[in-house]
Amino acid sequence: MKAASFTTALLFQLAGAAADVPGHIDSICRNQCEILAVQDGRVKLIDQWARAARTIDLGKYASAAQGLIPQTEAPVHDLRSPHGWRIVASVYLDHQRDEASAHVRFFAPDGRLLATKGALELVESLELGEFAGGADEIVALTSEEEHAYNDQTELWYLPTPGEPKLVLATGGAFERFNSDGAVLARQTYDGVHADTKGVVDDFYTWDHRSQTMVLRNR
Repeated sequence: MKAASFTTALLFQLAGAAADVPGHIDSICRNQCEILAVQDGRVKLIDQWARAARTIDLGKYASAAQGLIPQTEAPVHDLRSPHGWRIVASVYLDHQRDEASAHVRFFAPDGRLLATKGALELVESLELGEFAGGADEIVALTSEEEHAYNDQTELWYLPTPGEPKLVLATGGAFERFNSDGAVLARQTYDGVHADTKGVVDDFYTWDHRSQTMVLRNR
């Protein structure tokens, strides 16, 4: 009983200390704390679980989007399209998995939340593209974890009207849009063999009729 009481008291003490961190958003405390905070206009992960305490910068705080998401999440991207779509990427602490992760929310032109999707810990980029010859809007989302060769890119089609549609998901980073498609830096590492590590550019074009991305360089 005494041990249990001591553990409970320690957890309360840790949680209280975490809440005292400037800009505190949320925290997970198990002997030490992992804290999500907004400081100096940046979203930061203060990780006391590592061998040496460290602070990881997760991106610029997009304050205008805070009212659209739970208070335990911190927005790092707030993108608005010419056709009225709004896409918000936010970072949060996953209390079940004891780690930071991200959400991406798609708001229709009328303001309705149509979809919430998961992403990796750091949302590296969120960019909008429009292709020549049509009014199609595409959003490119690249997220990553700390380890090398762990980038993930998704392309989402934003119809008017309709719900967002995933049209491409691949390992690697978004490079740029051009007039009729997109360039992605695909990672070739197979996760096992060191000689497969590398990056190659993949060129995709947008097919207006089928509303799909078509790979052109293989």
